Amino acid sequence: MPRALPSSANTIKTWILEQFHRSQQSLARCFRQSRSKVHFTFDMWTSPNYRSFLGVVAHWMDRDYKLQSTVIGMWRISGRHTGENLAACFLDVVEPYSIIDKIGYFILDNASNNDTALHHIAQHLKGLDITFDPIQRRLHCFGYLINLVVKSFLWGSDAEVFEAQISTYHDLLQETAELEVWGRKGPLGKLHNVISWISRSPQRGERFQAEVRKSLGPNTKAVSLIRSNTTRWGSDYDSPLRAFELRDPLEEFISPVLRRNDYQENDGSPTSLHLDELTRADWNILREIMHILQPFRKWQLILQSKMHFGQHHDIFPAMDELLYKLEESREHDLPHIRTSVDLA
Repeated sequence: MPRALPSSANTIKTWILEQFHRSQQSLARCFRQSRSKVHFTFDMWTSPNYRSFLGVVAHWMDRDYKLQSTVIGMWRISGRHTGENLAACFLDVVEPYSIIDKIGYFILDNASNNDTALHHIAQHLKGLDITFDPIQRRLHCFGYLINLVVKSFLWGSDAEVFEAQISTYHDLLQETAELEVWGRKGPLGKLHNVISWISRSPQRGERFQAEVRKSLGPNTKAVSLIRSNTTRWGSDYDSPLRAFELRDPLEEFISPVLRRNDYQENDGSPTSLHLDELTRADWNILREIMHILQPFRKWQLILQSKMHFGQHHDIFPAMDELLYKLEESREHDLPHIRTSVDLA
């Protein structure tokens, strides 16, 4: 029993590191026994406190011919996110597993620094007399392509500019400017601003939740709205979906504020809520947006599950259905919906 209890502040840290190294050695044996090369996906992630990490996932066929996938590294990235820096980090991650000669294909998003990273990896492997074609071995992530299509549909040809503006204003805490940018994006932007106005005050959020329970019953589970963001487009589908579920209490909660022209925050600063009132036409457009995006959301969830490994028999049905949906939507009665579909 005494051996099972930590004897000092560093004991648990030591136990964790020992278990990590045992697992690493076990995984290295699996790689050596694999029936295939080891293939990789990696991507950058930034934590809320602005620390950058490179997550690396390995994919292989084990000795029993079963597809396997696991995270092999979550490394801190220092400095700029250049291709050279990403390549160096990746090589550091795979080095303990002794699989440098088994590196296969990479599935990555469209960022140009990923192209550069593979060229630097190719140079490193060339020095070890290992042939690696960085163009042939670089595959594109279908989930990321879905993301690009939907963002073009939602935000138009200036999607990247829009995301940059939102990110900049958010980081600088310039909330008014951020809301103005969102407001120029039609009903979806207006809904975002209404939800932001409700969630900006804890007391206002509690009053809204009370209105939801009053309207829909005390046992209602979904009492909070979902605010969309530019990081993951899925929130742009989930946000109006939840808003439609809570539409009656939402309108009951907002309408008294609009009727009395109460556009002031508690600190006396103005709010643009009156500019973001959702009309019946706005709700109809939100419904059409959800109708068009529904199959995109469906395939996003299907393909990111562990039941699917991104084989062609998974991807082709998705491409077929999504293209059919876009072609069908080009005949829409609303001109700006047709324009959005063409951009997608």
